[in-house]
This record gives sequence, structure tokens and C-alpha cells, in this order.
Amino acid sequence: MSSPDGRLEIALLEALDTGVIVLDRDRRVQVWNGWLAAASGVSAAAAAGRTLDEIFPDAALARLTAAVTEALGSGASSLLTHVLHPALFPLKTQARGSLIHNAAVRPLGEKPYPACLIQVFDVTVSTDRERVLRQRQNARYDAVMDSAPDPILTIDAQGLIQFANPAAARELGYAGAELIGRPIDSLIDASEAWDAAWRAVWNDEPVDWPIELVARRKDGSVSFLDASASRWSAGAGLFVTAVLRDVNQRRAAEADLRLLNETLEERVRARTAELERAHEQLRQSQKVEAIGQLTGGIAHDFNNLLTPILGGLDVLQRRGVADARGQRLIEGALQSAERARVLVQRLLAFARRQPLQPSAVDVGALVHDMSDLIGSTLGPRIRIIQDVAHDVPAAMADPNQLEMALLNLSVNARDAMPDGGALTISARAASLKPGGKLPAGSYVLLAVSDTGVGMDAETLSHAIEPFFSTKGVGKGTGLGLSMIHGLAAQLGGALEIASTPGLGTRVEVWLPTADAGQAAAPDVATHGVEDLAAGVVLLVDDEDLIRNSTAQMLVDLGYQVIEVGSAREGLGRLSEPHLSLVVTDHLMPGMTGTEFAREVQARDPSLPILIISGYAEVEDVAPDLPRLMKPFRESELAAALGALRAPTQVPG
Repeated sequence: MSSPDGRLEIALLEALDTGVIVLDRDRRVQVWNGWLAAASGVSAAAAAGRTLDEIFPDAALARLTAAVTEALGSGASSLLTHVLHPALFPLKTQARGSLIHNAAVRPLGEKPYPACLIQVFDVTVSTDRERVLRQRQNARYDAVMDSAPDPILTIDAQGLIQFANPAAARELGYAGAELIGRPIDSLIDASEAWDAAWRAVWNDEPVDWPIELVARRKDGSVSFLDASASRWSAGAGLFVTAVLRDVNQRRAAEADLRLLNETLEERVRARTAELERAHEQLRQSQKVEAIGQLTGGIAHDFNNLLTPILGGLDVLQRRGVADARGQRLIEGALQSAERARVLVQRLLAFARRQPLQPSAVDVGALVHDMSDLIGSTLGPRIRIIQDVAHDVPAAMADPNQLEMALLNLSVNARDAMPDGGALTISARAASLKPGGKLPAGSYVLLAVSDTGVGMDAETLSHAIEPFFSTKGVGKGTGLGLSMIHGLAAQLGGALEIASTPGLGTRVEVWLPTADAGQAAAPDVATHGVEDLAAGVVLLVDDEDLIRNSTAQMLVDLGYQVIEVGSAREGLGRLSEPHLSLVVTDHLMPGMTGTEFAREVQARDPSLPILIISGYAEVEDVAPDLPRLMKPFRESELAAALGALRAPTQVPG
């Protein structure tokens, strides 16, 4: 390429932040750009004219070789994700750590295709963010278990209690540690129904839950409980988790009802009381619905009002201003502000997302049960084909989330077939050997295929990225495939997509079977004020009172603060020297905090960002961005900043 155009092409290839390989029909390297040379340690001259097997003799390239064959033969494009094909190439980051990557393969030219293009994308940073997000989700799950109102026990195969939540300890009258290792039989009066259910659940047989049982408390008293239980596995061990519900009041009510049935007058009175309760429940449900509709606006406005109040009072109390009487007044005002915050949090409970609740799911039955809903959603112009094998095992998944994922994939397929077509939903058992897509073991493969317009290689390479959408403004969030990808990964599976322009798309969701082991997530470290380092903070908020209050807290924590009133103004201050943190409000005119954070990350990916928001809809803030809900006190701000600046580990 000695011509000016050739020099321009070379300059463009060398400027890309992705790896570029061009193979001829003999699978020999024709193009090998500088990014790939730096990541692989193989120069372009050394790679020229050689096959990938010759360049990387120890790499597992079977799937990539098949994708190259498909591209040169049929023109099909493929995306090989790092989850299903780890360490496709032995690449290194600039810091010489392992570089996590995806690879996209597509044909070049017209059929018969003379060459194919392989693009390698660095996803090391995004993979690490997904890991951190999963850790936070596990932390939320632990919080839910601790706050659950019903007793929950986990028992091993020897009948010994391995986990007891606080509600179980309170119900049975023991300290939490006293229950661990105690035989479940020592707490329950045996009955034929319970013994039969206990044997059945260990044999993974169906049980008609709940089963009523009698529990013996530590003080000798008894309690009547309804029990529901399910079996699950972790590694080589089997466990049963039982959820108990206090039915003492129900039994007392049943006894009262028997007495009431002795006379017609008592029965009429009970019926009247029941009707009154039903009317009250209806009125309450209507109130709840109205509150739910108003939650977003109320939470945002009220939290914005509370933030300077709570923050200002907190600063005054910390500084010890005023005499003893003044301090008592400040303390009283703080208590009232905290009560107001609790009130808003109760309202927000209506809109909070629930953590995943994995259980054994009959995928075949789930597909069958959803066929009518999918059919009515897709319309008469799309023919639905079910191809579910008879021996599909149960998958370990959250049934509600899996239903939403299947419906989402079906709607995506419908949008890709504007003139109608065929949608195929298939499910089968799959087994992977070591060194394959996922850890060796048994999986359930759920696939959705369409005969639509398909995707080219460029679109396919971005398909699972958050906020990427081909549906146009207002027609999609761009989160569907990324959420399904995250769901599969959180469950220990993976998502894989294959698509050919004009021939359609196939999306595969790999899920572990119900007896697959689940790896425990590492604990999330906590960081306090002592972990913070002084620096310069860019504070962005369009509300003067909130900005002033937050700035004062940051100053008290040892930071220098640059205050701006809009995201646009904040972009102009990113070049300030020694800038170490960005703290931004979310809901602002012109540009939201999420949009501002994305722009900051594009300019300086290493700059930590914290979003503070009083907005009720948590989905409105990108899930990978750290956030702090308004109102907050100085200690909460310090904890959020400490977690934000805590070091993360990049997988080696």
C-alpha cells in the first residue's frame, strides 16, 4: 500500500482500538493491525501468511475455525463471547494482565467470498463491572434474607441446620448461633405428613405444600407453623431450604369460627364483618394504587427537600454548634427528618426490584404455558413453532425472570419480522466438556430463532451492550439483550447470538441444570471514612440548597469542592487539575446525571463517579453506575465515596 490511499488505510487500521485480522480463503493472515500485535506480542510481519493455528498453537480455536468456514462458505456472521469461549487468543493488556475479549467474524466482498474479517474487542473493564454488580446483587439478597418476616432454615442431608435467619431465631426462641448444627428433628414434633414430605423433597418428588407442623421453642412452648421446602445443590452437597409461617392466629380464628357456626346470628355477624373487611381491603388497595402512581414524583420532590434539611442539621450537629438547648433542638429536628426519610422509603418499596430467586424450573412446561401469551403478543402473521425435547431437565433459574426474558426475545423477533415469518422456540439438554463455552457439566439450552432481517457483523458485535438498540428513539430501551445476558451470567450460564442478514437471528440462553453447582460470590469489602483520601471533587447539582449542603459535607470530609449548577457546565470543568472524584445529581434539565456520567467516562474512564438521586424509578439510572439515594447524612456520603474509591481486582 504505497499509494496515499494505502497509507490512509494503514493509518486507519493502526488507529483502531480493536484487533483486526483479515484471512484469505486459505485461512492465512493478510492483515494484522498494530492493536493485535501489541496485545498478542506477534508482529504483523511475523503473522503475515500464517494460519491462526500456526500463530497460536496452544489456543482452542475450533469454534473460531468453524465460524471462519461459515463466513467464507455461506456468508454467515458470528459473535464469539468471552463467556462461552474464554481465552480465545492469548492476549495481554498494557499492564500485561490477561485481556478478556469477544470476537466477531464476518465475510468480506461478494460471494464467493475471497476473505473474512475477524474483529477482537477488549471487554476486560466491562466484565469486571459485571462482577462487581453481581457482588452487589448478592449483598442485596443477604439483606432480604435478614429482613424477611418469615422464619427460613437451610438443612443439610444429615438433617442439621446450616442457616437460620433472624426471624427463625425469634420464632424458636434461640440465639442465631445456637440453631446452627442443631438437628431439625429436635425442633419439630414428627407427623406422618411431615415425614412423607421430608422424604419426598429429598428425592426431588412433588409435594403438596404447605405442611402444618408443630415446633418446640427453647422455653418448652409450642408453635404451629406452615412449612414449604425445596431442595437445591451447591457443589457436591444437597440442601433443603424451608420457609415457615406462623399459623397460630389462623388456628385460633378457625376455633372461633367453629364456635360462631353454632348459631345463625353469630354466622351472620361473622359474614358482615367479613364483608366490611373486604370493603376495607378494597379501599386500601385503591389507596395503594394511587400512592404507587404518585411515588416517583413525591419521592423526587420530597427527597430533594429533605436533602439540605437532613444534611444541614447533620453538619450542625457534627460541628457542635449552639448550646445544650440548641443541640437538643437540632437532635429533635434530625429525628423528624429521619422519620420523613423512612416514610419516603416505605413509599419507594412499591417500586423496588426484587432479587433473583433461583429454583428448579421445568423449561418445557414454561414454554408451553407461555405459548398463548406469546401468540397473542406476536399476532397472526407470525407462526410459532415449539421444538422442545422430551428429556429436557429442570433448569436452575428464576421462573419470573426467565418468562420475561423469553417474552422479550419473542418481541424482538417480532420486530425483526415486519412482514411476518416463523418464530421457533426450542429447548434441549446440553452437555459441555472441560475447556468449552462454560464449566463442564449439564445445561439446558433455550433458543429463540426467527426468519427476520438479521443483523450484520457490526450490529451483532454491539448487540449485548447496554443501551444499544436498533429500534429507533422511543421504541426500545436497549436493555433487553443486556439484561438477559446479565440474567444468564448471574445464574451461571451464558448468552450467545448468531445472525445472518436476510436469514434471521438465533439467540441461545444457556442455563445450568437444577443440580448444577453454584459458586459462592466473594464478600464485598466495606470502606469507611478512614479509607478516603483528600482530593478535588467536581459537584454537579442544579438545586442550590442541595448543592451547598452536599458541598459542606464534602469539605468536612477533607475534600476541595468545585461546584457547578448543570451537567454542561460540569463538562467544562473536567480539566481542573488534581480532580479525583465526580459527584452529580441525576435528574437535571438539559442532561441527566447518567448522560453526564457516560460523557465523563468517555473522556476519562479512570475518574470515579457517584450519582445522587431522589428519583423513585431506579431503572432510570444506569445499573453499572454507583448511586446514593437522597436524602443522606455525612456518614452515608462518606461510606458511598469509600466504596466508590475501593480498589477492584481485575481477573488474571
